[in-house]
Amino acid sequence: MQCVLEGCPKLRKLEIRDSPFGNAALLAGRDKYEAMRSLWMSACYVTVKGCRALAREMPRLNVEVIVDEEDESLADKIYVYRSVAGPRRDAPPFVLTP
Repeated sequence: MQCVLEGCPKLRKLEIRDSPFGNAALLAGRDKYEAMRSLWMSACYVTVKGCRALAREMPRLNVEVIVDEEDESLADKIYVYRSVAGPRRDAPPFVLTP
């Protein structure tokens, strides 16, 4: 994932599905996310703990997580985006904002 982020400096949106990427990949690209509009990951091997680490290290990004129904430690879907308005106040209850 880091190769894609570094090799595509004008990348603004990235969607990754059904990938073996995990926390290491998510956190390795964190310095590129503020220049992007959004990152969407689904059915990857990212944990809620990894999402919390990203949210803690990059406070200007909004990190929204939908937890896997079978394993609550896994993030089934992740949406990372920047917003001048700050975190959403209208997120549904099943969306975690670590």
